[in-house]
Amino acid sequence: MVDLVNFPKAVPEPRGCGDREPGGVYAECGLSEHGAPLDFFAFCPPLPIPEGIDLVNKPRLWLRTDPGSNQPVLDPLTNEPIYDLLIHIGAEHYPEPPDYYEETKRLGASRRLNPNLDFTLLTSSSRMLLAHPRAIVTQWRDLALPELCKKHQVGHDLDFFAQLGVADAEAARKDERRQGPCLFKLWDLLPQDEAIQVFNQGEGQRPLCLRRTGSTVYQYRPSGEKAELRQEGFILGLPITGFALIKHADGAVNEKAKQKLLTGLEKNGGSALPFYETEK
Repeated sequence: MVDLVNFPKAVPEPRGCGDREPGGVYAECGLSEHGAPLDFFAFCPPLPIPEGIDLVNKPRLWLRTDPGSNQPVLDPLTNEPIYDLLIHIGAEHYPEPPDYYEETKRLGASRRLNPNLDFTLLTSSSRMLLAHPRAIVTQWRDLALPELCKKHQVGHDLDFFAQLGVADAEAARKDERRQGPCLFKLWDLLPQDEAIQVFNQGEGQRPLCLRRTGSTVYQYRPSGEKAELRQEGFILGLPITGFALIKHADGAVNEKAKQKLLTGLEKNGGSALPFYETEK
């Protein structure tokens, strides 16, 4: 049975994209002390957008298929095809991918959806795939390797090459075993001049910088490198823990969206996604 009360919810604090709008319906990946760390859900390298797909202001449902057979993947509980959400993260609110990543780590994910989408197709097996326009660095081979890839991908970081006995950073950069681009290199590429505070660490050390997005402040150590040739790509594939319906001043919510969510509860049984109504 679906728990309609005690399920993980996003934290309603100010975000880079502002406050949630009355009447809106939001897909959430809430936080839980029993959940996996965000790095577990990261795409490293970031995944390219399917050809011909425009996601800007157009979240869409996407049929999940098996890469080998190209046949639909079925939900084990409903035996129906699994649909995922493809969602664009706007650079006007989150100039760099780490801005959204760090906010999600602290507050969980909350993304507004078009109420015309068929929410009944989404189940607990669905995921929201989040894309940022500056996710894929095309000239990654020209850049230094990050110190650590948090996904521990082969050939992605200095730690990998140090274990192979390649201690020189320049030699590691040119090594034919190098792979990429690494998602976690994006933190190195954040500009120092956009920091809200800088702490110099001494000669030969990168400065420790603080950067703000919404109510979230996080640390990074810029390398000073520049990489302006970027492509949009998916950086996260998150479970959907439920939906939030944001109330108007009179307490009403979007009834069209609510009815679809109620239908989804009836249709999908133990694989259904819960929802709740909230002031913000």
